[in-house]
Amino acid sequence: MARTIQELTVITSLNPFSRAPLQLRCFHAWKALGVRILSANIDAEADQLLDMGLKPADILRLAPEQTGQEIHGKPVPRISATLHGLRQAADGGPAALVNSDLFPAMRHAGGLTYWLDHMPAVALTREDCACPETHGFADRRPYRGGLDAFVFSNRALDRAVQQVDTFSCQDRMCFGIVGWDHVMGALILSPQIGGGLADGGMLLHEVHPTTYSSLEEFTHYLPDMRHLAGIHDTDPVSAAIAFTSVINRECEHNTAHSRRVCTMQFTPQQPARQPDAAAHALSARLTRLSPTLPWTCPAASVALLAMRDRTEGRCDLTRARALFETNPDPYQRFVQRLLAILYCLELQTAQPDCPAVSETYPPDNQHSEAIRGLRDLHAKNPRLLRFEIALIFGSELVEYAIFNPRIFNYLMHSCETDEERHLLSEILTHAQARLRGRLRFPTESSSAPHVERPSDAA
Repeated sequence: MARTIQELTVITSLNPFSRAPLQLRCFHAWKALGVRILSANIDAEADQLLDMGLKPADILRLAPEQTGQEIHGKPVPRISATLHGLRQAADGGPAALVNSDLFPAMRHAGGLTYWLDHMPAVALTREDCACPETHGFADRRPYRGGLDAFVFSNRALDRAVQQVDTFSCQDRMCFGIVGWDHVMGALILSPQIGGGLADGGMLLHEVHPTTYSSLEEFTHYLPDMRHLAGIHDTDPVSAAIAFTSVINRECEHNTAHSRRVCTMQFTPQQPARQPDAAAHALSARLTRLSPTLPWTCPAASVALLAMRDRTEGRCDLTRARALFETNPDPYQRFVQRLLAILYCLELQTAQPDCPAVSETYPPDNQHSEAIRGLRDLHAKNPRLLRFEIALIFGSELVEYAIFNPRIFNYLMHSCETDEERHLLSEILTHAQARLRGRLRFPTESSSAPHVERPSDAA
C-alpha cells in the first residue's frame, strides 16, 4: 500500500536553553515537509518554546515523572513516555523519533517513509556537516558511532512500545543521555521488530563539540544490549565499540537503499542570503595560500560558512574541520587541518574583541597527559601523531588563546611540503600579532613535542 506524506508523524524534544535557534530551524524544516512534528517537553520548557514561536499544538506536554529529572537531574524526556505519546499522535500511521538537531534536506517526507516499503522499522545515522548550505549531494560523512532517527510502521511502533516498557533500563533511557540510541537500534534490529540500520544521508547534523563526557551511563544498558544484540562485553566502552561495529555492518548492507533514496530525495539548501565581499575575500585568501583547497572544498562553501560565522560573531573549529577536512587519509588531511585552524584565526582577527594570546597554561591543565597519551598511542606512526597533535595545538590556540611554541616547532619540523610550511607560517603570524609581549622560542630544535617539565606546559 502506498503511503502518503501526510501520514507521517515526527516527534523530537527541543531544548530551549541550548542551541535553540538551530533546533528551531530544524523543527520548522520538518514542518515544511508537510508532516506533523511535535516536541516533547515539560511545562516550563513548553512555555519557553511558546515564547519562541511554537504553537500549543506543536508540543507534547510531559509530566515531571515522565522525564529523567529524578535519575539524571534534568527534565529530559524518557524514551518510553515519548514513544507512548508518538503512538497516540500517529493514530495508526507511520511515525518517527528524531534528535532535535537533525535538518531534513529532502524533497518531502518520502525520504523517511521510503524505508517502510522495505522493512517494518529503520534506525538511521546522521550526516555530519559544517552547515546545511555547504553540504552537497556528493558529500558523504555519515556518523556511525550512534543512531539519530528511528522510523516505524504502525505495527512496529506498537511492538517497540511494548518492548521498551519491559527493559530494565527503561527508566534511564532519555533524550540527551548516552546509550539510549544503541538500545533502540538493537531493538529495531532484533527479531521482535525485524528492522534494519542504515545511513540517513539527508539527515544533516551541524557538528559541534561532544556533550557526552563519559560512557559509564552505558553500563546500565548492558543487560538489555546482551539480550537484544548479543553484546556480552561487561565494559561499557567495549560494548559501545562492539555495537558500533554492528551499525557499520548494517549500514554497509543497506548502502544500495541509502544511495537510492538520496538520489531521489536529496535537496540542496539555498542560503538565506549570499556571502558578502569580506567572506569572498577570506575564501580567496585561503585559496591563494593553499593551492589544493579548490580540489576538496568549493570556494563558495568557504565563503558561505565565513559569512555565517561572522554574522554569529564566533568561529567553531569543530565546524570548520567539518568543511575543510574531507580527505579520508589522515596523511593528506594534515594540510586541511591547518587550513581549518587558519580559517578560525582569520575570523577571530577580524572581530573587535579578539582575545590576546598567551603562552601560559592555567593550573591543573591536562595538556601534558594528552600529548603523552598520543605519543604512546601513535609511537610507531609519526605522521598520524603530528596530525593528532595539530588538533591539540589548534584547539588550544583557537578556543583558549594559548600558543605553545614547542608544539609549533615540532609541527614545523614535521612538514613535508611547502604548502604545509606556508600555512604554519601564516598561523605563526597570527599568534605573534596577538601574543602578550615578545614571542619566545626554545633555543634547541626538537623533532618531538617536549613534555617533560610542567613549566613547558608540555
